Amino acid sequence: MVLNMENKNSRLGKRRTNDLIFFTCLVAIPLLHFFIFYVCVNFNSILLAFKSYSSTDGYEWVGFENFSNLFRDFKKFTLYEQALKNSLIVFFVGTSISASLSLFFSYYIYKKAPMKNLFKVLLFMPSIIPAIAMAAIFKQFADSAIPNIAKLLFDTEIKGLIQNPSTTLGTILFYNIWVGFGVNILLYLGAMNGISESVVEAAKLDGVTFFSEFIYITFPSVFSTFRTLLIVALGGVFVNQASLVSFFGTSSEEAYFTIGYYLYKETVRISLNNSNAGLPQLAAFGLLLTGITVPIVFTVNWALKKYGPNVGE
Repeated sequence: MVLNMENKNSRLGKRRTNDLIFFTCLVAIPLLHFFIFYVCVNFNSILLAFKSYSSTDGYEWVGFENFSNLFRDFKKFTLYEQALKNSLIVFFVGTSISASLSLFFSYYIYKKAPMKNLFKVLLFMPSIIPAIAMAAIFKQFADSAIPNIAKLLFDTEIKGLIQNPSTTLGTILFYNIWVGFGVNILLYLGAMNGISESVVEAAKLDGVTFFSEFIYITFPSVFSTFRTLLIVALGGVFVNQASLVSFFGTSSEEAYFTIGYYLYKETVRISLNNSNAGLPQLAAFGLLLTGITVPIVFTVNWALKKYGPNVGE
């Protein structure tokens, strides 16, 4: 009896060791990839923010000189102000409209309302088609089809919605909201489908209406998903390039710049010029933006957890 128990424990220990070896091998490559391309790269970027580069001396420590130059440039160049303004517009307008409409359409599909399949196709299509192809199709429609339709129906000559400076930013905002529906609705639908049927049935017996069910049952039940998407959007407010690369490449006018697009364009320019002189300034800019974003994200997350509904948590 004792011998059998010892053999059983020995086999169990060997099995656990094999499982541990398998798990270690399974996660080794992703962990190594994370360490090299995230930890090491970002750590080097932090160090780079306190250095300068010259072709003769290479990199050398300059302390907070790059940050001083940034604050000086903020006062001197309107580009930073315009890019910051556009980034905030993209976040506040895009996130508020996208969040509200995503919740509404998700709830509409979740309740199996009429034409739900049509909404699925229209809202999920941008997530299926590659981003560059989708932007090209949309640009062709906005700049060619819309003017032709206006000429045909109203006998009016108008510029393309992206070509016209007065409608360019609004059209880009509309596009970003539209292409963001697919992922948001997928997540919201997953959360809504996890709501207990007994809760919904009990509410129906009490005479709940379509809208009151959303307000008092559905939204509180998916609030954790809503909070997560909001925090992710807030964390990416300064890296969101608002699909400008897909529409304009690196040739967008400064009036439409976002901070994310500016960082991308500057990085490409430095790479093409094969010069490292501008990298420390960009690293300092990124570190400064991180210092601004992180406390805001943690504060908003804390407030949403404390004061928001906590159904199912």
